Amino acid sequence: MTLIKLLTSMISKIKRLRDKRYLVHVRQQACLACRRPWAGDAHHIMFAEPAAMSMKVSDNWVVPLCRNCHHDLHMAGNEKHFWEAVDRDPIAWATSQWKEWSNA
Repeated sequence: MTLIKLLTSMISKIKRLRDKRYLVHVRQQACLACRRPWAGDAHHIMFAEPAAMSMKVSDNWVVPLCRNCHHDLHMAGNEKHFWEAVDRDPIAWATSQWKEWSNA
């Protein structure tokens, strides 16, 4: 088996967690970056899980962002630098929120 076929086979078996109700919940939270009272967007933290051929990370790795901050994050080019600049830890937020949500 060639390396490409092996990698493709492994990646196709990766399952990402999806929860539409949780995404609605996250969108109703305050923007994690600027603290606006209602975010509106649920941003998937790109560095939270290993990359897998055009697949978004699981829905448990989302954080609330207002439209302006979401745009700024994508324009920044480096997501980790964006979070450092706004002095927030998206992994910690997502972890605690998902734990709370899944235990409810």
